[in-house]
Amino acid sequence: MTITLNNRRDFTLEHLKRVAINGESIRISRSAKRSMNEARKSFMAYLNSDRSRFIYGTTSGAGHHASQRLNPRQQKQMAQQRNRVAPGGGFGPDYLPERVVRMIIFARLTNYIEGHAKTRSIESERIAQMLDNPLPKVPLSGQVGAGEILPLAHVMSHMPHGDTEEAEPMARVNGSPVSTAVLCDVALSTQNRLALAYQIFSLSIEAYGAPLAPYSASLLRYSQSHYEKQAIRSLRYWLNKASTKGRLSYQAPVSWRILPPVFAAAEEAYSTVLESAETSLQAVTDNPVYILPNSRNRLGRVISTGGYHNAQAAPAIDDINARYADLCTLADRHTMKLHSAEHLPPNLAVPGGESYGTAMFSFLQVGYGEEARLAARRSFLPSSEGGGIAGQNDVASVSVFAYQKHLRSAFCLEASLTLLATSASQALWLTKRKPAHRLTTLLETIRDLVPPVTTRTNRNLGAELESLQQHFETDINSV
Repeated sequence: MTITLNNRRDFTLEHLKRVAINGESIRISRSAKRSMNEARKSFMAYLNSDRSRFIYGTTSGAGHHASQRLNPRQQKQMAQQRNRVAPGGGFGPDYLPERVVRMIIFARLTNYIEGHAKTRSIESERIAQMLDNPLPKVPLSGQVGAGEILPLAHVMSHMPHGDTEEAEPMARVNGSPVSTAVLCDVALSTQNRLALAYQIFSLSIEAYGAPLAPYSASLLRYSQSHYEKQAIRSLRYWLNKASTKGRLSYQAPVSWRILPPVFAAAEEAYSTVLESAETSLQAVTDNPVYILPNSRNRLGRVISTGGYHNAQAAPAIDDINARYADLCTLADRHTMKLHSAEHLPPNLAVPGGESYGTAMFSFLQVGYGEEARLAARRSFLPSSEGGGIAGQNDVASVSVFAYQKHLRSAFCLEASLTLLATSASQALWLTKRKPAHRLTTLLETIRDLVPPVTTRTNRNLGAELESLQQHFETDINSV
């Protein structure tokens, strides 16, 4: 199928998912082309009315050449000579996922669709065409610079060839579609990752036989936090009709009782990254930006801005990383307690057998938790000048850097949840208990990929655990 874009209101997360996850193409509507061509006509009238006025990258050079004014012949010449974007710098070993590259291409069109990029409509069609061609590889490392020219150079170097006119080359590599893309990817995956976490921690509640009181509906009337209410409701959904028999007659450890407020903090961080993603997706972020004609400025106006620097992206992603680290900590505590609880078989091993059970899982949790905490470090604006000799480019964007840490943080949470899930499965199997009925499908999936450990064998549990983590990852990034 194909998404038709008419204006900025069409830049929604739902459309982005269809383009990035489902692989759909983009069509620029006739009305959008008309809007872009009309804006281009008024911009050219604005430019021709005074070609000596400062318009960054059009009547002047770019970067450290911003102070250099160009005459009309030089302006046309520069536009024609820059009809191709050179491939960007930076290199592997890791690259942005292909879905995120498609998100960048989609978000790149926000500046164009209503004419703010001051280009002909053919430029937007060339960008949309990139989705139907082999995608560029964008390195995760070495992409911290002023604006987003570094990662955008990798993407826009694959733009179909064609002539360019005044102001069009600059529009290709300015703005902040990369920040928008990584925000959107974090927002979409976090929603699915939290949904998985609710299920697995609910399974842990069942496996430990923890009292259900901390998740009681009676608590909803006392909580003043919308996010905590949401967390309680989500846990209650998976624990619906859970048996009250055989549970502890005393309170469970703190790590079970604080699940609602810890999930509430994660829900709040998710709300922030979602709002930032939706806002960024429809924002005009060009530099210089073309203000469309109005009664006061009949030819419009061009303004140099800092719109290419998305200051929301890194902090919002950092907050998600921090909440993931907290959930890794709780998964570690649950896994340890499941293996050492007095009311469960020691090490979750078959009593009287030769197996060590799943004791190894407690060891593994520590490493993933430490990695998650390392990835949760705050992403500050760099202390050095991004852009080096380009004196104007003295502050760098850290959105890709924050996203690079997020990918590791996300993997660590999935790994921690995998270990907790298999520990809970083992505990339920040993005690011959069934969880609440809504958790049955999850439990079956876990046991299909990591069957209960019965005796000492030469099973490659690491490979089995990895298959379960990859199953979780695939579901998270494809729904």
